[in-house]
Amino acid sequence: MKRFVLPILVLVVFMFESIFVNFVAMASPWRDWILSPHFVVVVLAFMSVYYHPKQAMLYGVILGFMYDIAFTDVLGVYALGLPAVCYIVSKLMKIFQQNTLIVICMSLLAVAIIEFYVYGINSIINISDMTIGRFLQERFYATIILNAIFALIFAFPLQRCFQYFAKFIDER
Repeated sequence: MKRFVLPILVLVVFMFESIFVNFVAMASPWRDWILSPHFVVVVLAFMSVYYHPKQAMLYGVILGFMYDIAFTDVLGVYALGLPAVCYIVSKLMKIFQQNTLIVICMSLLAVAIIEFYVYGINSIINISDMTIGRFLQERFYATIILNAIFALIFAFPLQRCFQYFAKFIDER
């Protein structure tokens, strides 16, 4: 039963993103900005650090395909981007000290990488005509702030959760 908790947790976070967009990000006070919650990216970054990087990359591929099917017009953008971000975070954490503040910063770096990656792909294939200045002003800064708030609120619960699962796997 314990091995089903982690996939359920990640799926709940994935569904919470969609609910968050529908009820909070589209509310009238936030109409000037494009709030893009990447809560799954934050969770995957924490999973890369505190649980297992290869498992995080596998979840990244699966959730990336789910993102592509549900939210984008181009298949493969998130399916390649999410595991790549998990890999980058896991390699960077070998350089930096593993404390919660650094992991929060790494998760925000992961969100920034995903945002620029998706913006670049959409610009290359002419899905988006947004200039880089407009992208930064209307979407990027608001997205980083939103995901920073999420990471700050859920940092310790995520850390404890993934450390528990790592311990559970080691005991088997």
